[in-house]
Amino acid sequence: MTNKKFAVTGMTCAACQASVEKTVCALPGVESVSVSLMTNSMTLDYDETVLTEESLFKAVSDAGYGAKNWVKREVTQAEEDAKYRAMIRRLISSAVFAVLMMYVTMGHMVGLPLPSFMNPHGHAWEPIVYAAVQVILAVPVILINRAYFTDGLKSALHRSPNMNTLVATGAAASMIYGIYIFVMMILGYTSGEEIHHYSEDLYFESVTMILTLITLGRTLETRARRHTSDAVRKLMNLSPKTAEIYRDGTVVTVKSDELVIGDRVIIRAGGSVPCDGVVVSGGGAADESVITGESVPVQKSEGDTLICGTILTSGYAEISAVHVGEDTTVAKITQLVEDAASSKAPVQKLADRISGIFVPVVCSIALVTFVLWMIFGGSLHQAVGFGISVLVISCPCALGLATPTAIMCGVGRGASLGILVKSADAIDVLHKSSVVVLDKTGTITEGRMRVSDAIPVGSADEAGLLTAAASLEGMSEHPIGMAIVDYASENGVTPASVEDFTQTFGGGVCGRMNGSEICGGNLAFLDESGVTVSDDVRAALVRLASEGKTPVLFAADGDVIGIIALRDNLKQSSIEAVRRFNELGMETVMLTGDNRTTAEAIAKEAGIAHVIAQVKPEEKASVVEHLMAGEQDGVFTDLKRRYVIMIGDGVNDAPALAMADCGMAVAHGTDIAIESAGVVLVRSDLTDAARAVKLSSAVMRNIAQNLAWAFGYNILCIPVAAGVLFPVFGIALTPMIASAAMSLSSVCVVSNALRLRRWNPDR
Repeated sequence: MTNKKFAVTGMTCAACQASVEKTVCALPGVESVSVSLMTNSMTLDYDETVLTEESLFKAVSDAGYGAKNWVKREVTQAEEDAKYRAMIRRLISSAVFAVLMMYVTMGHMVGLPLPSFMNPHGHAWEPIVYAAVQVILAVPVILINRAYFTDGLKSALHRSPNMNTLVATGAAASMIYGIYIFVMMILGYTSGEEIHHYSEDLYFESVTMILTLITLGRTLETRARRHTSDAVRKLMNLSPKTAEIYRDGTVVTVKSDELVIGDRVIIRAGGSVPCDGVVVSGGGAADESVITGESVPVQKSEGDTLICGTILTSGYAEISAVHVGEDTTVAKITQLVEDAASSKAPVQKLADRISGIFVPVVCSIALVTFVLWMIFGGSLHQAVGFGISVLVISCPCALGLATPTAIMCGVGRGASLGILVKSADAIDVLHKSSVVVLDKTGTITEGRMRVSDAIPVGSADEAGLLTAAASLEGMSEHPIGMAIVDYASENGVTPASVEDFTQTFGGGVCGRMNGSEICGGNLAFLDESGVTVSDDVRAALVRLASEGKTPVLFAADGDVIGIIALRDNLKQSSIEAVRRFNELGMETVMLTGDNRTTAEAIAKEAGIAHVIAQVKPEEKASVVEHLMAGEQDGVFTDLKRRYVIMIGDGVNDAPALAMADCGMAVAHGTDIAIESAGVVLVRSDLTDAARAVKLSSAVMRNIAQNLAWAFGYNILCIPVAAGVLFPVFGIALTPMIASAAMSLSSVCVVSNALRLRRWNPDR
């Protein structure tokens, strides 16, 4: 199966989105399809041997829309900007004629003067001139907004009516009825009839105001929707357009897109980094807040990495390009945010199904309304008015925008906080989760062992212990051995040469130094090696382990010479993160391969409720699966399904991250494209995991509000527009008021979603 993204053109509302999705889903070879109105894109899983791109494009075209290969975001953004400017021009032009129309039709009601030859209540030809002027003002508005009619008719002919079909039908019905009345006035005048009473039944102002107000609503909606993608826009603009590099011994300026791996790039103070690279000369302070959220600049020197999009606030650096173009960190982050914004939450499926049948249902309701008022109301004017009101007040757009706008704003806000949410599904799962499983090393702790105690035993002194330990461990590449060597070096100890070195995985190391047999490792390894370990030493090992330390025994010629204890310190953020999880009512579980005593000490310090220790990496996924099913001994045994978050470093925890309902990967530096996780924490700060849970709750709450508004608006307004309140209360909505209400409904939904851009995770 191939996963590919395409651009879709011609979509204007949720009904269009549903139509494209239904058309493509029915094609042979298609496994799944997701169409996004927000990004005008379509993500497709399909078999290339069964379905060709030409066949796909033709099917979408036959449905009344357009499809093409996805282009760079900058190109798409430029097209959207051009469409927005064109819409503003349409709005201004329509508004000019609408204002003139309002003056002509309503000015006399508030005392504004009209020429005597346009008197609507005149007894000669003045009412005809009054009507003719309205025709003259209405026609330009129809021509300016002809896209509603052409698109609405095209969609109807393709049997996929959309929002434009409703608008075009309502406006056309108003215009046709107005022309009918205009003709009746002319016929009445020629027959000597008093025609001034016809002037109250003209619907030309409705045509003008329906189209103008709909265009106003679309313009406001488009403007608001542009703000929902501000996060993507800002990410796109992080990378500078040009870069200074050495070429053939001289400094030249090239486009950032033209950089190749290995180029020597010059970064000056205040300059933005155009690629990911390693500092080969110079250095300085780099502001990485745009990527990591950390406001304090990070000092960079030779050998350090500079990330694309960050700013060198001081100094001068030359870097060797490592990742360029679409492979840079900022490009990957941008792609993650775009993909997440294009994805669909499960809650959107209901809205999509309703949107797919919304327009035909509304057209049916409008027709029934017209017929019933003709039968029981007896007035053609009333029947037309109520039927048109039903058409123009209905709003599938609000339904279609309720979920994706909130998702896009939430994902964008998360990205600005260093929380990369990779799909809408992750947001849906996060807010339902009740259990958080945390890997220990590198997640709760710093992931770096440090010596905490060096305890000589018997006649040995600390210098002798460190010399033996550093000499032996210097032959090993194990993290514990490296930490011991570093500690010995810091204390001025020079290692001696070691012969006959051997290493036992998971046990320890042995060798010969200055004629003595020395070995180091855990208690079981030394017992197997024939070393005599006293009860006092064993008691010391238990005490050190209870303090969350990892003790290593060292012996020479069969006698223990000392203990070196190491500790992987808790991250400063871990205790606060666990406290926040507890406040959210979540069960916290530590999952580690360490021994139980050490793990429980770390868990107690961090405030974690449950510990599952001595678990091999390949067993972690099984443990997570049991936690999800509520059948993990020592934690849950009630067999109750729970939603589980797994937080790890994305390397040896990959199976567990993939197994969990939502995996969170703690990123390190530029390592942000971790496939097995649904959320990536760029700052490696565990408190961001708790913020991600709170963000998901805020997004889902916003979606619920939007859907409640969208459903409630249509359920309440359509009956009112149909005139159900008129017989008893005399309340009726004119087509003009109905069009204004429809326009505002979509704006309200998008505006509510925009509140997420200012969401404060610590409030």
